Amino acid sequence: MGSDGRDDLKGLRIRNVRKEELKRLVPLYLEAYRGLEEYAEHGHDDAEDYLEWLYATCPEGFFVAELNGEIVGFLACNPRWRGPDDRPTCEIHEIVVSPQHRHKGVGRRLMDRALALGERRGCPTATLWVGRRNSRALAWYKKLGFEVVGSWGRWLRMRKPLGSHEPVT
Repeated sequence: MGSDGRDDLKGLRIRNVRKEELKRLVPLYLEAYRGLEEYAEHGHDDAEDYLEWLYATCPEGFFVAELNGEIVGFLACNPRWRGPDDRPTCEIHEIVVSPQHRHKGVGRRLMDRALALGERRGCPTATLWVGRRNSRALAWYKKLGFEVVGSWGRWLRMRKPLGSHEPVT
């Protein structure tokens, strides 16, 4: 373990997911949402359909984190998304890190890859939805520079300016 309390991530590799790997992500997805099921797809089949939709929507924005060959997390984003104001945004649809690998920098590396993709595609912002009761994720997003900009039912809308673009109001 490093001096900052994190395990060594030298073996961590972020890469695009392969379509045939989607089924392998379902148990990781379901495990990550334990205790927060109100925000998750219900059951194996719905989770698999959701992951397939994410992949079909934007394969270039679907990343997995492999640590020494084991998939320990994934992120799905779409830098061609349009917000309610019809402005382009890099929409972060999903980020999952296995509970055993949290607080080690895996999620940060996945998010860095997504935000970099959004910047390369010219998105002025990154946006996401987070469950109101998901206080751990909400605090982490705020630490990364996301701000709450709205809400809808049990969800909070968050946004972060990218690159040198002005914040969207």
